[in-house]
Parts: sequence; C-alpha cells; structure tokens
Amino acid sequence: MHRIPKILLSGIASVALALTVGIGATAPAEAASKCTTALKSYGHVQKGSKGKSAKAAECLLKAAGYKGIKTNGKFSATEVKAVKKFQGKVKLSKTGHVNKSTWVALLSRGSKPTLKVGKKGSAVKRLQSALTASGRKVPTTGYFGPITRDAVKSVQRSQGWKATGKATAGVWRALQAGAAVKVKASKPKKKKKSSSSKSSSKGAKALEFAKKQIGDRYSYGGDGPSSWDCSGLTQAAWRKAGIKLPHSAGGQFRKGKKVSKSNLQKGDLVFFYSGISHVGIYAGNGKVLHASRPGKPVGYIKMKYMPYEGARRY
Repeated sequence: MHRIPKILLSGIASVALALTVGIGATAPAEAASKCTTALKSYGHVQKGSKGKSAKAAECLLKAAGYKGIKTNGKFSATEVKAVKKFQGKVKLSKTGHVNKSTWVALLSRGSKPTLKVGKKGSAVKRLQSALTASGRKVPTTGYFGPITRDAVKSVQRSQGWKATGKATAGVWRALQAGAAVKVKASKPKKKKKSSSSKSSSKGAKALEFAKKQIGDRYSYGGDGPSSWDCSGLTQAAWRKAGIKLPHSAGGQFRKGKKVSKSNLQKGDLVFFYSGISHVGIYAGNGKVLHASRPGKPVGYIKMKYMPYEGARRY
C-alpha cells in the first residue's frame, strides 16, 4: 500500500471541514425563509419590531401581493408602507402598525367558504388564526371542532347576529374588516321561482277551485256558482288563480303557452274535438275535470275517451 503524504491528508481534511461549515451555514438560512403565520399570540408590530410576530406580519403582507417585503423578522419602513396600504384597503385606520384589527384582517384575508363542525383544511386554519388574533384563543389544528364553533358564536354575538357557530360569508366579512366594526350579516339568497313553478302554483289553485264544483250540474252557458258549461268552469277556475280567460273553448285555446301532452301539469287546460269544442282542466294521472253535457254533473274523465287536440298553460 502506498503511503499518503501528510500534507495531502491535511488538505483533504481542510476541504471536508469547509464543506461541513458550508452546509451548516445554509440550513439556518433555509429555515429562516419559511413563513409561519399560525402563532399562539400576535404581538403589536411596528417599525423596528423583530421576532416571530414581525416575520408573520411580513409573510402575510407578501402573500397579499405587496412588493419589496423581506421575510427576515425585522419590520422596516417598506413593511410599514405596505401595512398602511392594506389598512386603507380594508378601511382601517392607516397607522402603519400591525395592531389587533390589522392582524385579524390580514389573517382572514381570502375566500369566504362556509365552514361548520367537522370541516378540515387550510381555510379552517386561516379562520382559527384570525379568531386567535381577535382575542379568542383557538388552537390552529385545521379541524373545526367545538372550540372553533364557540369562537365563531362569539363573533356572531359581537355583531348582534344569531349565534349559529357556522362560519358563513358574513363571519368572514366581519373578520376581514378587523372584527372591530359592525357589518351586515349575509342573508341566504332566495331562489327565484321559475316561470314553470309559478305556473304550476297557479294551476294548482285553478284545479283546487274546480274540485270544489264536483257534482254541480251542467248548463249551457253556465258560469256558476252552481251550474257550469265546460269553458265557464275553466274560466272561473283560472280567474281564481288571477288569470282572465274568455268564456269559450276556442278563445281559451288561443291564449297561454302551448304544452305537449307528455309535459302536462295539474291545472293546464286540455282541449278536445276538431274545431276545439270542449275543454277540461288537467287533474293528473291522465284525467281531466270537466263539465261535460246536460244531465251529467261536473266530474272526472280519462282523456283517452275524447279526441285530444292540444293543451295550454297560463
């Protein structure tokens, strides 16, 4: 075996030592670049502030899109300017200090998902951090449990709302305004009734009226209150639903919206015989309720027993 000169061994050891120092030097720098915004408490941050709270504020400002922010835990004049801009945006006093309200607004910034007990994820963590900053101590677990629910209830009560414990868009808006001002609770949007549902509702009223006339006698030209002809009955039924129709089967056929036989709803008017000489009100299951002929009282009949000509909805 060849002997390695001492000078060469010394050189190898020096290189190894240099590599070790180099690796050790990069590790703290990498750790320092990581942003942690979930703290157990949030201290007041202003120009010259240092530490975890200062760095968390820098991280949040950078995430909000403000330029020139250095996440080094040393709060500078650049960060102060960014804070003022953010405070102006959310309508807080432009102090340049990251105070309680500013912390809450920064931490809750973003989307407004509805959260309740059992929910998990980053949105829950964001909510929990904002609640903690507001003075309600909530562990940042990412799980929406009883502690988070109770803290949300506290926010709702402070706003004068019903305390449901569910984090709705209204709760988010309160937090994003700093939780120190009153905001209007978000109301669930009322679903607009479609034209078909409105027609269905009116048709149900018309049919209900016609049902009350079952057993009344037929009379030509009859329009109530105790005797009817076919179009007199359907005219009165739809008048009860707020729709004016002429007293003739042909005239009623020329009104309203055409409806296919396969799409009939209760209350639709169904017309029979060539030349449109008879009308009844659809009652479901292939039946119409009608005033048919002298000697025959108002009642039901299956549509298949008469020649179908069309249907209308009003």
